[in-house]
Amino acid sequence: MRTILDEARTWFLRGLVYDEILKIIVIEGIIGINAEDLKIGDTVLRDTHPIQTTETSKHFLIQFSQFVAWQVLDESFSNFDEYEIRDDASFLSVLERSKYLDYVNANHGWYIDMFGSAKHYRVWTENEVIDVVSCKEPTIEPIKAN
Repeated sequence: MRTILDEARTWFLRGLVYDEILKIIVIEGIIGINAEDLKIGDTVLRDTHPIQTTETSKHFLIQFSQFVAWQVLDESFSNFDEYEIRDDASFLSVLERSKYLDYVNANHGWYIDMFGSAKHYRVWTENEVIDVVSCKEPTIEPIKAN
């Protein structure tokens, strides 16, 4: 699902709030100016540039108004699942098939009788993966930094 989020290099999760609406605030990651060496085990990667947030980073609010379930995972513990059918080309993906959507439908499927079917949306950030099963497509809008 191509969105305005795809105009940036990457995103960091700034905040997530549930207040009748699920609100996800992301901040843009920008490549740092100063090069540095990065040591990983016995290997040194030279002239790397950190990805960081700055005063000029854009902020966006992603809102889900009619969701069924959501979860946040540490990105380090997520793994590729061949069962999933998804669009990996966007920071906001729509999964056509996933074990999470199967789980929600098997255990909490009454929403279908009230609101109709839902989709599995996935928001990718540098350190978190946010899965949302929602009957409505999210809205995305720029916000000012606090």
